[in-house]
Amino acid sequence: MSDPLRLALIGAGHMGVYHARAMAERDDARLVAVCDTDADRARTVAEEHGAEAVASVADLAGRIDAAVVAASTSAHGAIALALADRGTPMLIEKPLAGTADEARAIVRTVRDAGVVTQVGHILRFDPVTRALAGRSLHPAYIEVLWVAPFSFRSLDVGVVMDVLIHGLDVVLALVGEMPDRVDAVGGVVVGPHEDFVNVRLRFPGGCVATLSASRMSRTRQRLVRVFAPGAYLKMDYGERRVELLSPSADLRDRLEDGSLVGADMDALVVSDSIPVEAKPDALRAQLAAFLDAVRTGAEPAVTVEDGLQAVELAERILAEIRPDGK
Repeated sequence: MSDPLRLALIGAGHMGVYHARAMAERDDARLVAVCDTDADRARTVAEEHGAEAVASVADLAGRIDAAVVAASTSAHGAIALALADRGTPMLIEKPLAGTADEARAIVRTVRDAGVVTQVGHILRFDPVTRALAGRSLHPAYIEVLWVAPFSFRSLDVGVVMDVLIHGLDVVLALVGEMPDRVDAVGGVVVGPHEDFVNVRLRFPGGCVATLSASRMSRTRQRLVRVFAPGAYLKMDYGERRVELLSPSADLRDRLEDGSLVGADMDALVVSDSIPVEAKPDALRAQLAAFLDAVRTGAEPAVTVEDGLQAVELAERILAEIRPDGK
């Protein structure tokens, strides 16, 4: 077995704590440093896992093999460019950056430097998403509902970059292209940025997607519904359940002979509950994929181009709901 990879955590906030635990559990990697602008927070997380607290990314030079960037979105650009300059592979929490310009700069820099970089769109690794592996769908319509109580974290971004970005990445992965039309409404309830949004996307291939996100809900719902020729798919990330409805052979026969009057839908539609694995959880599966890419040099499961597309689309949505640019 090769020596454990030396890892750094940059950003020891809410998500950083979870990343630190996932890194500390592995036998093939070792958390050696925790970097945060809040020295006390960095020290607390570092001491819990036997790592060293450092004050800046510059202090990591020559001491690590890879890094996980879980700092605030507004800091991603500067951190990513500094790590790329040293050739350090990185896993960057979603969104890739706070603006499309910053995201494009990250893409250019890491590609020019040949640095392995993965974006933390964690739903790609969620067992609900992974339950669809090997299934081919051609969506005609997608509906996304993503609502939750306000956590009062990530106050540097609004619901689009904080919450809706999850649904945008799922939709883009399912459809396989960028939309040619974006319509959106949204606004502030408590602020400082938008707290709710409703979006309609139209794609060149004909698919339409509607997405609603809010961080002002009293309950938590995370649903994706996909309507496609021959299939209706419901992905419930909250309940950890995937359901697939498809027409039975009998339904096809009766459509041809016209004998459907008074028919029972339940008898003519096949309903499958697709098994959803319990482990590994998405965060740990994401980290495992990143470390594998670092060791092999393979293209990461979620590329910087994937992250850029999500940010570009998010920015188009923000332009619709903030026409004055504020």
